[in-house]
Amino acid sequence: MNAPKSLDIVVPCFNPRPGWEIILGDAINRIKTQLPEGVLNSVIVVNDGSTNGVTETTIENLISKCSEMKLIEYPQNKGKGFAVRAGVKSSDAELQIYTDIDIPYVEESIIEFYRLLADGTADLVVASRGDSYYNSLSAFRRILSKSLRWLNGLLFGLKIKDTQGGLKGFNTAGREVFLKTTVNRYLFDLEFIQKASKAKLRLKALDVQLKPDIILPSPSPMILLKELHNFISLLISR
Repeated sequence: MNAPKSLDIVVPCFNPRPGWEIILGDAINRIKTQLPEGVLNSVIVVNDGSTNGVTETTIENLISKCSEMKLIEYPQNKGKGFAVRAGVKSSDAELQIYTDIDIPYVEESIIEFYRLLADGTADLVVASRGDSYYNSLSAFRRILSKSLRWLNGLLFGLKIKDTQGGLKGFNTAGREVFLKTTVNRYLFDLEFIQKASKAKLRLKALDVQLKPDIILPSPSPMILLKELHNFISLLISR
């Protein structure tokens, strides 16, 4: 019988809300109880140039709850895409899953992601968001998110149109493609799915459920402008 495949969980972090280390540590402990023993290799926290929220005390609190914690940090904010790539590059596990610092989806989703990757069902597993997610959004963000899904199908021809779910997992083949992405901010997810589709990886979309206490703020106009530039660049180079 083959040994269970090892897993690293990568979480980018930028100016997290107070208590983030308690939320993350508790979520990781719930995940560990549902994974085979010894599977979780590291929880890689990437501090993406935070100016507040990440201190020696918060890191010590997290380590006390999660002995698998590994910290990567650099002084200047470079964007979520850059941060996740930094975490994935440092991983030495067989499988990687990345998600947000507040672990926004129920822990069972991560367990199912692991199962699908570990048993060879897929090279890349992608979160598919349903009504529980969209009902929690502001009207503006809901329109923005659904519009992007429509454009992903229309302009990029993607079968998996929900690219921005913030939870993805992959094996060695998926990792190789992921590390070829270049977008440093939020649309690195779209670039990843686009490259994975071209590479003919086995993609699997999995319905996920948002936790009831998760706060989803609307993006700032500056972020939207930067992402529009990234979207156009990806469209031109597709």
